Amino acid sequence: MTLAEQLDEKVRTLPDDLAREVLDFVDFIEARYAVKSTSEQDLQQAQASAMSHVWDNPIDDKV
Repeated sequence: MTLAEQLDEKVRTLPDDLAREVLDFVDFIEARYAVKSTSEQDLQQAQASAMSHVWDNPIDDKV
């Protein structure tokens, strides 16, 4: 049984209010360690390449 399956099994037995605490804790861990989903990373990379001409603009940098 994978770790995800073990977590799922345990969380399913919790009352909703305690399961909410587990979810909040997972959100906290993700934020603390800057865990990002693959789709979020892909979005950031796409944005960076699309906006590089705006961010790396020597004319605006002088201003």
